[in-house]
Amino acid sequence: MKLSVNNGFEMRIARWGVFALTTLLLMGGKLSEFQAHAQNAEQAGQIVKSLSSQSQGVVTRLTELNRLPADEWRYHAGDIAHGEAPDLADSSWPVAKRGTVTSEDAVWFRRLFEIPQVLHGYDLTGARIWFSFEADANGPMPEIIYFNGRRVALGDDLEPIVLFDSAKPGDKVLVAVKLLHTVDKKTFGGTELKIDFAENRPNPEDIRLELLSSALMIPSMSKNVSSDNATLEKAMGAVDLTALDARDQAKFDASLKQSQSMIEGLKPLLQQASLHLTGNSHIDAAWLWPWTETVDVVKRTFSTALQLMN
Repeated sequence: MKLSVNNGFEMRIARWGVFALTTLLLMGGKLSEFQAHAQNAEQAGQIVKSLSSQSQGVVTRLTELNRLPADEWRYHAGDIAHGEAPDLADSSWPVAKRGTVTSEDAVWFRRLFEIPQVLHGYDLTGARIWFSFEADANGPMPEIIYFNGRRVALGDDLEPIVLFDSAKPGDKVLVAVKLLHTVDKKTFGGTELKIDFAENRPNPEDIRLELLSSALMIPSMSKNVSSDNATLEKAMGAVDLTALDARDQAKFDASLKQSQSMIEGLKPLLQQASLHLTGNSHIDAAWLWPWTETVDVVKRTFSTALQLMN
């Protein structure tokens, strides 16, 4: 038996609400495949391929700023005592990358994360970094997550966790993840380190999405495509990548503000659009777990849906 919870609502696109549409189109319109790491540089480049090479370069550089790299981990197949301990020697463990397949037994993953002095020229001071870990075993993946030896989360299908709050260059956290025993072999799905930029600076990700949204919407909504594309090109050209390369934070921030100001001319055009979304939540009734857990899942699902509608 399966229960479905459907939440239909209309969202009027206000300031730059076409961000959601940008995401959908980046994914080819497939909501079921939406993942945070989907907006990579290659896909963003496809959206603006009709624009100048300079504009494409701006989008690519801005895309590089919204996530910290987290490609390789050390892992140990089989349980060990205190695999989360910061002083545990793991240098001899094999390296795991996205797609690495491990055994059905418990598996430990470990990696040290450090805030760099700059990320592609950008100073992350004051940023918040969110951590999420993906693995699959053809079913629920129970996991335990530790930061610097302290347990911070336990369960399956976990939400992102704050890894660094108000980050500073040089900050370090040792992350250990224990995947518990599963019926099938485990596949490592990668790690996501999403950046929320400091609030006292213009947000490069917001501006990137504004530029991409404009590139998407102008061809279908504009009454003067050439003129509006020219405005978009000027706004993209205002982003000072030379300042970013020189690590001049003040000058780069000023260029982002200038770009955002220039693209304001397209705001009335983009606000004409309305986006209709229908959310769906799949809930399995009690099977291999107590019925009370299904009740809890229903409560959490409805609660989350109501929060998302606010």
